[in-house]
Amino acid sequence: MIDRAKKIAAKFYATATGRRPVREWLLSLSKEDRRVIGHGIQKVEFGWPITMPYCRPLGRGLWEVRSSLSGSRIARVIFCIKDGAMVLLHGFEKTTQKTLARHRPCDHTQTGDRRMKKRKRGYVDHSETFDEFLAKDGLLAETEESAIKEIIADQIKLAMDKKGLSKTAMAARMKTSRRQLDRLLDPANPSVTLATLRRAASAVGRNLRVELE
Repeated sequence: MIDRAKKIAAKFYATATGRRPVREWLLSLSKEDRRVIGHGIQKVEFGWPITMPYCRPLGRGLWEVRSSLSGSRIARVIFCIKDGAMVLLHGFEKTTQKTLARHRPCDHTQTGDRRMKKRKRGYVDHSETFDEFLAKDGLLAETEESAIKEIIADQIKLAMDKKGLSKTAMAARMKTSRRQLDRLLDPANPSVTLATLRRAASAVGRNLRVELE
């Protein structure tokens, strides 16, 4: 079943003095950059547990979400999982390998949850979730929609591969054209409807579930 519900919720890490490094970093960026990074984090929320190309493990309980920004810039957000939440620890832009080395997660976050407990230097901030942050910025609905479409499109592609279905055979099952199928599998296409997604899910023996909360 293709599920619309989020698997984990993203929250900000806060230092002992109450600073939220990732939140502060995001506010220093443009709104367009925040939209792109928010989209990447939303994909992890909807699809967890997932790895590449959405995020990759760094070891010792840490994970990384990469987002491609304008001007050939790459944004990275480091997170760990604590009590079922995606805790956003550190964010930065990577331009060179030297930049990456200089911005390795600081000492009190580099062992993820265990370090947070041991040193007691920081905590998970519950005063504002990442979704609430995006909502205040007017970006929540847009980033959620695009993340959901991308997760569903990738699940459909995976189901097609498992069943050995080519795009031509898949289009035939859906009684549509190859061109229409390409549009369906493109998460950036705003014209994809629920009816089309349901037909695609049915063609690979799956169900599409959309829920109101």
